[in-house]
Amino acid sequence: MAYKKFDDPVKSVSQAGRNVYDAFKDNAIRRAIQSVTNKVVAGGAGGTASTTFAANLGTGSTGGIKIGNLLTAVINGRWGTIYNRDNMEFPAGTQASATYVKYLVSSGFGTSGTITAGNEGTSATNALLPDLPDGHVALGYMEYAANGTRGWIRTNSVCSGDTGGTNGTVNDWEDLVCYPYTQA
Repeated sequence: MAYKKFDDPVKSVSQAGRNVYDAFKDNAIRRAIQSVTNKVVAGGAGGTASTTFAANLGTGSTGGIKIGNLLTAVINGRWGTIYNRDNMEFPAGTQASATYVKYLVSSGFGTSGTITAGNEGTSATNALLPDLPDGHVALGYMEYAANGTRGWIRTNSVCSGDTGGTNGTVNDWEDLVCYPYTQA
């Protein structure tokens, strides 16, 4: 005959251990959710990001990628302002000849705009956007097709070729309000 001791569990109550997990155990999932929820909410024309790509992609003060308007954004649940910024620098490096790269323009609050390079693809569909930097909102992206005979050395503070230049061509410019769910 079995006797119940004073510290035996009560049989009518579940004794399964309760586990507490981190809200976002996987960093990739956390960043993916952040990419979609961080948004531009006001500013520019009609509430869009209105990040502008200069028509003349020279190395002067009027060329290159810039954040053309004061923007209001929500980043990680916080409301704040993104300020204008000219001549945003591309990441150092070289884009190989006959490749396509999508360059993501993003920013945190203030004047922290940055350009991040995606992977090099042999076609526009193979070139994908890079992950959104932590604490940023996507403002737009540029797709650049490097010339078939020479690569593009990204050493200047702005895009060194023009739309018909010797280094390659700008195939696409897209203003974004948030990071796109799918890439077309």
